[in-house]
Amino acid sequence: QLLQQQPQQLQQPQLRQPQQQLRQPQQQLQRQQLQQQLQQQLQQQLLQQLQRQQQLRQPL
Repeated sequence: QLLQQQPQQLQQPQLRQPQQQLRQPQQQLQRQQLQQQLQQQLQQQLLQQLQRQQQLRQPL
C-alpha cells in the first residue's frame, strides 16, 4: 500500500501544473521587467564605477 501511495503523490503535482502554466505569462512579463530594471541598474553602477576609476586615473 505504501508503494502504491507514492506514485499517486507524484502524479498530483503534474495535475496542478497546467494551472501554474496558465499563470506564468504574467509572471514572465513581470520577471522580464524586473530583469530589465536590474540590468539597467547594474549597467549604471558599472558605468559610474568606470567613470570614477577614469577620473581617479586622470592626472589633474
